[in-house]
Amino acid sequence: MKSAIFVLLFSCCCQLSLNAQAPAAGEAAAGAQALMQKLFSQDISEEDLQVLAKEANKAGVPRQQIIEAKLIWGLRQQSTPFLVKILPEVEILASSFDPANAVALPSLETVKSFISYIKAMKASQAGDAVGFKQNILEAIWLSPQQAPVFIQAMEKFRLEAKMAELVIDLKTPLTTSGGEATTLHDVLGGKKALLVDFWASWCGPCMKLMPALKAKAGALTSHGIVVAAINKDDENAEATAERIRQEQNASLPWLIEPAERPYTQALEIATIPRMVLLSPEGKVLFNGHPEDPALWVALKKIDATIEPRPTE
Repeated sequence: MKSAIFVLLFSCCCQLSLNAQAPAAGEAAAGAQALMQKLFSQDISEEDLQVLAKEANKAGVPRQQIIEAKLIWGLRQQSTPFLVKILPEVEILASSFDPANAVALPSLETVKSFISYIKAMKASQAGDAVGFKQNILEAIWLSPQQAPVFIQAMEKFRLEAKMAELVIDLKTPLTTSGGEATTLHDVLGGKKALLVDFWASWCGPCMKLMPALKAKAGALTSHGIVVAAINKDDENAEATAERIRQEQNASLPWLIEPAERPYTQALEIATIPRMVLLSPEGKVLFNGHPEDPALWVALKKIDATIEPRPTE
């Protein structure tokens, strides 16, 4: 879901300099334009966003453009709490939307589609399946070109509902990349939770995230959370996984999924990279992309002192 949202927002935000009303000439206008560029930066924190929004308001940047920046930030971060918090502002944006003054959102229908999307995410958090379905379908109806983003939200909601009822057998036999017999129960070793990364050598994004995987393993150990990797290569899995373990200088548990793919099937892993957070009882606490912010929400429920890695 994250990549689809990034593609969408990149295409929207590329229109910033083309769609914005041309400001009056002068130093003040140049300052306002610089603030707008900062507001739409991908790398700012929520605190920075709020400070910049206040500065932009004082500099005379139209309120519509400031709200657009907040909306885009929340969508990029996939922060449902933030999006729900600014929902009243987005509804104000819809009530007075001026296409000539837009910087990132091409139409009123687009704004309304994101309002429905936010309401769907709010319903999802509340476990309201009816509300989620009603609002996500309305979002698709209002903005069909963004349907891939909304459909992925539907798929995620359905998966989470299934995972809530699933219990994984942690004693299913596995082997390490060194050929030793083990199980996830053994790997967990009585700790608070087990975070498993599913990967394969042919998966470019998986390999790119190897440094982040090792960083998670190092950071979460002190919180009683074990991080392990399960390889999904179809051929020569042990040899391939062991070679990459050595190349990556990885010290975390390096496992091989059996050819029958019991975890892939039970967890409905259709794409990788994928991370799954399991309780000692085998309950699924998270099942999604390693960079999904929801992973850190799930981790903080185990230990409130856990903070996201700066590079995550």
